[in-house]
Amino acid sequence: MVCLWCMITHKHTIQLTRKETSQLKRIIHGGRHGSRVVNRARILLQSHKGEGKDAIAERLSIGRSTVQRIRDRYHHGGLDRALSEDPRPGAPRRLTEAGETHLIAIACTKPPDGYGNWTMDLLRKRLVKDGKAPKDITSVCLWQHLNAHGLKPWREKNVVRTQAHKRVH
Repeated sequence: MVCLWCMITHKHTIQLTRKETSQLKRIIHGGRHGSRVVNRARILLQSHKGEGKDAIAERLSIGRSTVQRIRDRYHHGGLDRALSEDPRPGAPRRLTEAGETHLIAIACTKPPDGYGNWTMDLLRKRLVKDGKAPKDITSVCLWQHLNAHGLKPWREKNVVRTQAHKRVH
């Protein structure tokens, strides 16, 4: 949560301890951290030296608001909070577990009459018809679910069929 007072005043002074300063220097020179973490460490070190957010933003080619946000996070949660990222929720699932189970079950059955194999479009239409997926679900989404389970219904040799659907040669 962002402090409203901090957003108004923007006058946080960063006073790092010796331990924090050495930790930030190790992050910058260690080579084991992502660029965002390294930039945050630089912001904190330069703020500790008394540099203004405009100078830091220009030197690091980042926005002033980023500098202020990192300073605020340090002020309210310490070094770990300033260096870390908040978890991102991501997009909601387009296909529920029940829908995924239904997709796999359909993909492992005989395709509709007139088709040699299931296509992604046929699977999508079937899931929507059965009410197991939203109307706007994409074939790519379904492909990702099938791919996660190693299924390729468009290639008959990769599909697990029940005994009743196996071909006799």
